[in-house]
Amino acid sequence: MKKETHNYGEVVACDFCNEGEESHGGVLISSNAICGDCCEKHGYDKDDYEYSDEVDIIFDKDKTFRENVLDYRKETYGTSDAIQTIVSW
Repeated sequence: MKKETHNYGEVVACDFCNEGEESHGGVLISSNAICGDCCEKHGYDKDDYEYSDEVDIIFDKDKTFRENVLDYRKETYGTSDAIQTIVSW
């Protein structure tokens, strides 16, 4: 087994539009962080969203998407850096 790790620092981008860093709020669906702009367009953070049971976290709308993602990483992984680990056999 080979394990390769890359640290990209505090880079943040929406997993749907690749932007949205300065939008407010956002959601986490599985391992996808979705910005406030995409939530606004598609209603991912609304109670009546068809698949609302799949939304794991609705981020704080008083913070930017960037702040929310960095806080989430810090709380969950102990670092706000984006770290990618690739495991191959």
